[in-house]
Amino acid sequence: MKLNEFVKETLVQIARGVHDAQQDVRALGGMVNPATLSASQSSGSYFASVDSMHHVFLVDFDVAVEVSETTGTNAEAGLSVATFAKLGAGGKSSNANSTSNRIAFKVPLALPIDKDSQTKLQGEIDRTNAALRNHGSQW
Repeated sequence: MKLNEFVKETLVQIARGVHDAQQDVRALGGMVNPATLSASQSSGSYFASVDSMHHVFLVDFDVAVEVSETTGTNAEAGLSVATFAKLGAGGKSSNANSTSNRIAFKVPLALPIDKDSQTKLQGEIDRTNAALRNHGSQW
């Protein structure tokens, strides 16, 4: 698998997994990625905020990659996620040179927010702001 495909599929599956788990976990009385006003930075995974309730986390990748150059009838070069075994058949003739390396990088990802907690928190924010406006107009 090419590295770009691996990164894309990993991030999509993380977001889809969070989204899919939210309803099931809510039915059990819990929440997956609830809306919060401030995220704790103690874990080191919190990166930034998109808005006051939507936080960005860092997804760490540490991937073994294979750089290969192939010559022959289907010559190509590329960077792919290293595999331990490749199976295949076909009428390709080639000579291949490859080098394996490890690369580590982080990708910021804002996960889907639990909608019920977002609605509840937004209601609390709106009520607090209204109370502050009413209190300020009395002065």
